[in-house]
Amino acid sequence: MNNKLMVKVWITILATAIILLGVGAIYIHDNLSTYFIYYAKHIPHAEGTNPEMVFILEHLDSMGESTIEGLRYDTDGNNSIIKENILLLTQAPDSIYIQYAVIPKDASRQGKENYRTYYFGPNGRFYSYYYQKADTGKDVYDKSNIRKQEAQGYVDEVINPIVDKMEVKPKVNLQWLFNKKYQERFSDE
Repeated sequence: MNNKLMVKVWITILATAIILLGVGAIYIHDNLSTYFIYYAKHIPHAEGTNPEMVFILEHLDSMGESTIEGLRYDTDGNNSIIKENILLLTQAPDSIYIQYAVIPKDASRQGKENYRTYYFGPNGRFYSYYYQKADTGKDVYDKSNIRKQEAQGYVDEVINPIVDKMEVKPKVNLQWLFNKKYQERFSDE
């Protein structure tokens, strides 16, 4: 009789532990998914990487419809944020890029550059600006700091309103766990 009681006690303890672990895992996943913008903004990262941009694009399909005027989300295929049908920020399988749908307001470049695209790595680091010369059709790649600053300006135009509107401080801060899971991705290469 005593052995049967011990077996029941151990089964009860084991079942309770499994239930608590399951509930804990669900809570942690929900917390990290709900507050990803806050965590991405506060993760230690190497200069030049952009965790906010990366995580917003990765979680775009779970963010619902955009409530920010001038921005809309497209989650059919690659996740994209479209600003006023002029600027397109897209996550491709191995990179992130910004494309123009129309010629920029900069009169010095109007009519000189076609297919203007800024490319970023999977950690949000700028690596190249590409355009095609309108007069010759020649492909040009530019990795200069000026293009890097332009790219960051366009990213800020799209990402900052989302961060400002959706960043919420978590009730239970699991920044340490988020950092442990993702920090290596945004460290120096």
